[in-house]
Amino acid sequence: MKRRLAIAAMLLIAFSISAKEIPDADVVDQSGRPLHFYRDLVAQRVVVIAFFFTRCQDACPVVAHTLLHLQTALGERLGRDVSLVSVSIDPQHDTPAVLAQWGKDHGVKPGWTLVTGDAASIDRVTRALTGDNARIGLHSIVVYVGNDRTGEWICDSGSLSTQHYLDLLARLSR
Repeated sequence: MKRRLAIAAMLLIAFSISAKEIPDADVVDQSGRPLHFYRDLVAQRVVVIAFFFTRCQDACPVVAHTLLHLQTALGERLGRDVSLVSVSIDPQHDTPAVLAQWGKDHGVKPGWTLVTGDAASIDRVTRALTGDNARIGLHSIVVYVGNDRTGEWICDSGSLSTQHYLDLLARLSR
């Protein structure tokens, strides 16, 4: 356990990103509703962003497990004070219908938005946060936690305790 925490602590990277750097890419949520990534999901919010794909059997289920516990812990704050956003890096397969089924299977509640889009739009989003284009091999056990109002962002392990993320969100929300 101590070794896992030490490794995770090494992954914690703080960085600043401005609204100009987060693309307002066209995306579609699990309901089929067209959205603009920055304007509709990030602007003036505290958010936790994760990249995933629904057929993943490796890192993605770990991050999904983390977000499910965080969703529960946030309770009524989910979608009001903190939003969760999962971006599919497999837009060819992960259609809104596939995302909706994944969301249903995993108990995703309002305030946690699953998005897909055309490859170019998803690439713009992944490049802004990871520096790389979307591709199946891109996924890892990482989440991006940020406060758009302050421009403060943290790249963190996606496998730590729920309390760790609650503490991180509290710090970023100040």
